[in-house]
Amino acid sequence: MMKIIQLIRGDMKQIRRDSMLAFYGLAPFLLIIVTATGIPLSAELTEFNITPYRHLIMSLAMLFIPLILGVMSGFILLDERDENMIQYFAVTPMSKRGYVMIRLILPMALTLCYSILLFASGGLMTPGVVHLLFVLIMVTLEAPIYTLLLAAYASNKVEGLALMKGFSLLTLMPAAVYFIPLPWQLFGVFTPTYWTAKTYLAGTSHEGFVLVFGIIGVVLHIMILLFLYRRFLMKTDQ
Repeated sequence: MMKIIQLIRGDMKQIRRDSMLAFYGLAPFLLIIVTATGIPLSAELTEFNITPYRHLIMSLAMLFIPLILGVMSGFILLDERDENMIQYFAVTPMSKRGYVMIRLILPMALTLCYSILLFASGGLMTPGVVHLLFVLIMVTLEAPIYTLLLAAYASNKVEGLALMKGFSLLTLMPAAVYFIPLPWQLFGVFTPTYWTAKTYLAGTSHEGFVLVFGIIGVVLHIMILLFLYRRFLMKTDQ
């Protein structure tokens, strides 16, 4: 237990020292404020009312939260891998797998808290909205997916930044679901963010098959997460 506390304390110190990591930790909160205040203010201050598109804007914001926090945790993993910290924890009672699990739990917990705050700020946390439960599960799982993508496929922070730019394209899936008709949007079915956006937007428009979309999305997220988890462990064993 003390090792876990020390690890979390080390994370906090590293985030405070690194301005980029500190910004990543604060960025979701700023995003929530902008989303919550910007949508109603647009109707009062401008001629262009974006309120009819609020669910599209919310869906884009909800996908940025796990991206930001997952990348933040991924950069921490990259730093500690370069410092051989993973090999150090591998010979402690925590073990390598325990260390990786703790590294993944932090962005998941932050993503869950920020996502609930986002939906609450938009007035969406109402009783009976079952589809939001599936959406919350999926966005929470996306944070460790981004973390492991960076840790498994980037050799350093420079490569990590390049990969992050590529990952950001996945957050545009709500626009594809919203504007592109079937069957053309089916090109995105193999990306986890497609099912997150599809479940959210289908639920807000009261379409059928929302539970089917949610179940498929959760299963796909878990499969991708397990694959990346094994891939990262294999890379650290080399």
